[in-house]
Amino acid sequence: MADDVYHIPLFADLTTEQLNWLQEVSTECWLETGEYLFKQGDEDDHFYIVLEGALQIIRLIHGVQRVLDVTGRGTISGELALLRSVPRAATARAVAPTHLMVFDSQAFRAIFADMPVLGFRILQIAAERLSGNASLVNHDEKMAALGKFSAGLAHELNNPASAARRAAQTLQDLLPDLLRRSARLCLLAMDDSRIEHLLAVEHDYAERARQAAPLAPLARSDREDELTDRLSALGVEDSYDCAAVFVSSGLTLSDVDAFVRDAPAAAAAEIIGWLSAALNADSLLREIDDSTTRISDLVRTVKEYTYMDQDREQQVDIHKSLETTLKILAHKLSGVEVLREYDPDLPVITANGSELNQVWTNLIDNAVDALKGKPNGRITLVTRGESDFVMVAVEDNGAGIPNEALPRLFEPFFTTKGVGEGTGLGLDISYRIISQHNGSIEVESQPGSTQFIVRLPVRRGAAISSEAEG
Repeated sequence: MADDVYHIPLFADLTTEQLNWLQEVSTECWLETGEYLFKQGDEDDHFYIVLEGALQIIRLIHGVQRVLDVTGRGTISGELALLRSVPRAATARAVAPTHLMVFDSQAFRAIFADMPVLGFRILQIAAERLSGNASLVNHDEKMAALGKFSAGLAHELNNPASAARRAAQTLQDLLPDLLRRSARLCLLAMDDSRIEHLLAVEHDYAERARQAAPLAPLARSDREDELTDRLSALGVEDSYDCAAVFVSSGLTLSDVDAFVRDAPAAAAAEIIGWLSAALNADSLLREIDDSTTRISDLVRTVKEYTYMDQDREQQVDIHKSLETTLKILAHKLSGVEVLREYDPDLPVITANGSELNQVWTNLIDNAVDALKGKPNGRITLVTRGESDFVMVAVEDNGAGIPNEALPRLFEPFFTTKGVGEGTGLGLDISYRIISQHNGSIEVESQPGSTQFIVRLPVRRGAAISSEAEG
């Protein structure tokens, strides 16, 4: 190893005695191409310097492998995990035959005491690497958040869009039949007043259908059977289909009888068919209207969530902000009970609304993750006015956060989730956003109750004093 340690920039200006000391306190390691030095999540207390060869550094982020770097001669590895006493945040694999200089944790610490110049260089590299990794992972975190947002929005848009398309296609098939039936209606032996009466009654029935409450399955089936028998007796060919339309519209047997009471017997079946087609068309138009209204509401929600076309700072209604976030995360909240304990007198605050929505998204999303697999999962949102500040708490009734993890929750890259499931930046980003608003965030956790408590000044220029924090 003696020849290999020379001419490495990291060791520049070190004396022969110092280089000899480094060799004495270290060991050697050789890797073949494809061999792993360590894997993400490993508990490894060694520091490495590449003497020859190359290591590929890979990080699993939200299930996707990202290559952070390919190291060469003189590159160090493992310093961040040792300095921060955390598991490996990435995987290192040889992409060529590789020769390494290996230091255990005791020898690594000795470098800073006995060779401060080298220790300073290691710290510089660690700081630059941490900054670079944070930028990359922060970008991936934002992209992952955008992906979640897009997936949630697509999920919410899919149902009304599909319903509108399905109703439009059905209506397209129905309209020619309705036109034919309307034309035949005019050919029946009825005067103008009778036709006007039928049109008026159909309008009243359509209005009633808009208010009709859904029936229980058994009651609906009984009413459909009853109407089908009556319509068959009147000579209606598609009696079952007509009965289904009438029941959905809230019509009863007496309504149908009243509709055809004064009509010529030969015309009863034709009038019933026309009424069914007309009510069905009205129902489909209502479904299209309801679906497109839902889509419009979702677009408005997205604009409210992002504060699109607004200044960087706005007067933010915290309750509206929370409700908008809940709508965006509706696809994840299925099966989760959401309780609201809102202060009715909570003031609006001066803040960056889209940034605060990012905070609520992170906190609620984490709460949902904490409830995975738990029956009767519950999230409670609490707001309260506190003098010149507002308090927002997001609580879940999950298993809780381990005590040893609590002091480190807001550290960048620290996560209690499994490898690849989280970047450890969600709470760090939230902490920085809240700090930029001169606010504070704290966490209280025990089994069955984890609560993140955010306090924000009503006016952005205010700050929470140490006395208030205590």
